[in-house]
Amino acid sequence: MEFKTTQERVDEIKLLMQYAAPEEHRKVGIELIEKHGADRVALNLFHAFYSYLPDARDDVIKILRELERQKGVFLISATTLYEDYLFIVTQEKAEFIGALSKGIWDEEVLNFFGFANRESFLKKFRDISNVAVYTPVAIDRSLCPACSVADGEHHVFGCPVEICPWCEGQFTSCNCRFTQLNKNRLDRESHLKDLQAKAEEKGRIPFDAEKHMPAFPSDGSTALD
Repeated sequence: MEFKTTQERVDEIKLLMQYAAPEEHRKVGIELIEKHGADRVALNLFHAFYSYLPDARDDVIKILRELERQKGVFLISATTLYEDYLFIVTQEKAEFIGALSKGIWDEEVLNFFGFANRESFLKKFRDISNVAVYTPVAIDRSLCPACSVADGEHHVFGCPVEICPWCEGQFTSCNCRFTQLNKNRLDRESHLKDLQAKAEEKGRIPFDAEKHMPAFPSDGSTALD
């Protein structure tokens, strides 16, 4: 995994734009990127879009809209010069789904976001002009700044903000990780699965936006794909 600061990520996206965005519209795209310059979710989407233009023609993102959010996973519509495109995005990566006008065909994705079928999705988002513009995670105080889950949801397992259900310390740093499994180190995926199972049996502590909000450096040395 490559470790980059958010500023390095922004610079990389701007470089991609030199080859992907029409010159006369580039300013709009750059302003949007800079607006979301501290937000890993948006930066992952921008990087995915400008690395692989959906219709293989020069284009630029003008608006991001949050259609749905569930357990730190965002369904975002990126409005461009030509189309509204769907992306599933997390703090780690962004996945292109397709044109919003075509809807979502994947039943697993539909079920995850609470849609009965493709038709129900298309009905809800036939007109997205009134859908709220995406708010960067960094300034949305109801979301965990590390894994993006909402107030009252369980963290993505491994999130550094999660509170240990045994000692109420930082779960990724306390010794309970080792004592609960009677191990000196956790270096296998099976260890993490066992730890998660034990934590869920004990009762994982949901994110509390009022009590658990940490303070992070503004530039954030962040791990990004």
